[in-house]
Amino acid sequence: MTICTKAFINFLQLVDIWRLLHPSVTNSSSVTNSSSVTNSSSVTNSLPNSQVDDQCSIIKLFLFYRLHVTRVWEATRTQPILQWEKSSAVCMAIVSGIWFRSCLYLLCVVAATRAAIDRSQEATYKLIYEDIKTIVGCYRRFNGTHEIGCTTGMNGNVGVIHYVNSTESLDWLINSGSHDPYIPLIPSTFFVGSTIKRLVNSGKVNGIMVAQADLSDVQSYPPNGFSPELKCPNAESSMYKDDPKYSCEKHQFNLDGNGILFEDLKMPVMLLKSQEEVDKVMDCYLAHNVPSGGDNASEPSLPLCAAELKAFMHAAGNSEICLRRNNLIRNFSPSQYCQELGGYSSLAFLKETPKDTSRNKTIVIISRTDSSSLFEMMQPGASSPAASMAILLSVAETLKRRRDEILSAGYNVLFLALTGESFDYIGSQKLVYDMQRDFFPNKTSNSARMNLADVHLIIELSQFVQLGRGLSSKIFYHTDPNTKSSFQSIPDFITKLEATSPSLNVVFGAASADQPLPPSSSQVFIRGLESTGVPVIVLADYNAKFKTEYYNSYLDTPEIQGVFPNRSAVQYNETSDIAKVLANVSTGISDAVVMYTTNVSSDSSYKADSDTVHHVLYCLLISPDCDLFHTVLAPKDVSVVNGTTTPFPFYVSVFSAGVSTQHIQKLMLQMLAYFTGDETDLSEEDCVDNSSSPTSTFWINGRSFANGTRQNVCIRSTAQYHAASSPAFEIEGYNFSSGLYSTWTESVWPNVDAFHVRIFLKPSPEVELASMVAGITLFIVAAIVAVLVQRRAAILFPSHSTPETLTTGS
Repeated sequence: MTICTKAFINFLQLVDIWRLLHPSVTNSSSVTNSSSVTNSSSVTNSLPNSQVDDQCSIIKLFLFYRLHVTRVWEATRTQPILQWEKSSAVCMAIVSGIWFRSCLYLLCVVAATRAAIDRSQEATYKLIYEDIKTIVGCYRRFNGTHEIGCTTGMNGNVGVIHYVNSTESLDWLINSGSHDPYIPLIPSTFFVGSTIKRLVNSGKVNGIMVAQADLSDVQSYPPNGFSPELKCPNAESSMYKDDPKYSCEKHQFNLDGNGILFEDLKMPVMLLKSQEEVDKVMDCYLAHNVPSGGDNASEPSLPLCAAELKAFMHAAGNSEICLRRNNLIRNFSPSQYCQELGGYSSLAFLKETPKDTSRNKTIVIISRTDSSSLFEMMQPGASSPAASMAILLSVAETLKRRRDEILSAGYNVLFLALTGESFDYIGSQKLVYDMQRDFFPNKTSNSARMNLADVHLIIELSQFVQLGRGLSSKIFYHTDPNTKSSFQSIPDFITKLEATSPSLNVVFGAASADQPLPPSSSQVFIRGLESTGVPVIVLADYNAKFKTEYYNSYLDTPEIQGVFPNRSAVQYNETSDIAKVLANVSTGISDAVVMYTTNVSSDSSYKADSDTVHHVLYCLLISPDCDLFHTVLAPKDVSVVNGTTTPFPFYVSVFSAGVSTQHIQKLMLQMLAYFTGDETDLSEEDCVDNSSSPTSTFWINGRSFANGTRQNVCIRSTAQYHAASSPAFEIEGYNFSSGLYSTWTESVWPNVDAFHVRIFLKPSPEVELASMVAGITLFIVAAIVAVLVQRRAAILFPSHSTPETLTTGS
């Protein structure tokens, strides 16, 4: 209405201009157009016709702008004008009036019609469908030979809803239900591997909806756990893949794994995160789909409550196929079907070694920073990797205080936070690949190059979940049975590690000798130097099998793992029990490193700070809007965590996304810089990297004061990113079926409405047929009426000539 009103006002102003230039014309209804034509023809005599036409054409260009119209109007009122100027103004007024009236009338009609149609469509839509909004979906991934995960048809998958919460209801759906295809709604307690496999293999299911567990209630979790991972994680990249004694068939660490994550489900699986949305679906189900004889007693009658699940994935086949399709040109522009998985690992040395200088013997301490799950952005990572990340940062902070002792003894320490490890060790494969090519830590940096021969010992931090549960305070150290006897550094370090136990209430003990290394990034380092191997120790809370039943699961939460049993009661400034235990582990590792490198006895004055461990766990698992993250981030980046109360997922994401959207990777770098770096007195303008220095500078927000203010500070640190991108995508002509490097990619999906669920009533076939026949009949009748009206238009709509027209005609 506002557009139409403004258009009408503009048109009236144009009419006023024309009247101002022709004061003799006072009433257009009583004066014929011949007088104005005569005036125009007399004006044209003063200029050539072509010049007048050109003048009109020029003015037409400005008719779209009201400003120009106003200026002409003001000019005509304040000063005399020439005849050709009057002609121009007349031309402008007439043409613009006609143009505005026609176009804006059409615009008003179109806008009104479109609004009416939209309102009608929305009203009709709401009468038929009800959207389920708070959902996350399963999606499709690929490696060099297979596709895994979920997808739907382009227009979604439809099925009748059936509530499956027991073996009996599952049996009824598979054996007795006749209104297939179905879309079962499953509570989290019954969403387990055996249920999923039976539904997928039944041929009667078109999708699955899952009611998310109440995370604060451990009774709503599957009683026997849920790990969609393989029983041997990363089995295809294992150093024991072809070992007859230690292969996956001989030893499985994740006994609770059901492998669903690596199955091609060929249907959508949606997680309903809100209890309100679950209630909507259940109300519809109970009102229409439960037979009178009781649930599963007999077949319910139509109409039935049904659901439409939409999660269409663009890619198909495997990584090699979809990447080849990426390179095809369609419609003169490249199309993306899939993107490689990857991100950015973080690393920091106790002290960087300048270029062209030989490196000290380096002890490498590793933690992974990623997890995985069946659902998008649902990787809570409480058991893995949050605890190991907290220990890594705590050890880095503790060893920084003893940096000079370690360096003077001829050693250095490298802290590695690797990403992409859940998908065949993307981060570690890239790092070892660059070491082999003399490109590590960065081929363009001013640091001395480091290769595998410089690695003196690797200490990898695995899982520490049972410490949170209070089940045990024992930490097992795992070694490679094939190479451990070749390195004296392994037993020497273990001796120092065990010596720290009595004062820490933490026991470091050996894992079973007749088993391989557990799934770990260290295996990639050993494979990278096959001739001699690399000395490796993996620290974990398990011996022969994982203690967690939720490895790489959407239910790997701090509540079920015992890290923070009561989320709502956790306070940032109140150190938790689990933080104190993990701080003791950090102290033990730090003391062992110092004793090993310097041959001095343990110093009880250098203990890991349990507050640091607690703060890291709180920020990773409870709320990113915490003081630690505010401290380590640059002032310009603090908006990422401001007001963010939901923890960031630990998913590796796609490499092309960069660190701008991969918050865990960005924060890990900033925390490494903070805990290993040194404060400087540089201003923000001077806090820039020196091209000749092997270190980097970080302008951070700084610590907070009691009054709520912060003092920004410049940190100089060796912390830096390292690209976690599989070498498979760099090597020209790489054989994607070789299994040498990770080849994982992720399908692209539509940006708008990618994951969508809506429910509606499905009528009987008779009603559907009657509706179709009625629609066709109505169309035919309307067409016949339209033809008849057109043929008799002269009779139905006679024209009435005016007296003026009759006089002119005669």
